Amino acid sequence: MDKKNTMLLTVIAVATLLVAVVGATFAYFAISTDKGASSKTTITGSTENTKVGSVALKGNEALTMNLTAEDMALTHADHTFYANESGNATMDTEEKITVGTVTLSGSDTGIVYSCKAVYKVTYDDSDVINAGGITWEEDDAAVLKLYGADGNVTVTEDDNYTSAGLKLIDLKTAAATGKTVNVTFKLTGGTSETAILQASLGIKNSQSEQQDRLAGKKFKVNLEATSFECDTVAS
Repeated sequence: MDKKNTMLLTVIAVATLLVAVVGATFAYFAISTDKGASSKTTITGSTENTKVGSVALKGNEALTMNLTAEDMALTHADHTFYANESGNATMDTEEKITVGTVTLSGSDTGIVYSCKAVYKVTYDDSDVINAGGITWEEDDAAVLKLYGADGNVTVTEDDNYTSAGLKLIDLKTAAATGKTVNVTFKLTGGTSETAILQASLGIKNSQSEQQDRLAGKKFKVNLEATSFECDTVAS
């Protein structure tokens, strides 16, 4: 009986150990999201041989553009103006402004993460005095474009967003609903631990009618990360 009891206890102990190991292997990490002023996702946990780090997204930004009468003067016809960091306009030099940053910390070298964010893009010209704000026309060359600072950031092209960008007339029509854009950030522990999303806001001084409508006007485009989730992937 003693031998049988000993054997039974041994089997139970081994089975318990196997369950613990399998549980540790598949309960890989937990994700929590805080959608505040800076939306973020934190990944915590570990397996027997690897340490999973934490990933944070800074995801709420706005691009402001103030077009002066000089910008829209006839002498600058056919020139394109881009919003810069100060909220003013730079002529003929595309300014790519950081609107989303994902950072990875505390991860073992070589672990690859794929993080997917959904951005809501909205337009605001509420500071414009005249009722209804700025009137945009379909053929206005007024566009917001999104870029990855390097190959670790990919902006998905779909029905909402194409490589041609988002027209301001469409953003204004969308009002508070805005347009959604899907972005994928790839990070690798110990190698590429920061991934950056950039945006440019450009307007071409194209005709006298547009010059009259836009001179001295100010508006902004808001980008808000409404969701963010990460997973580890094969390198």
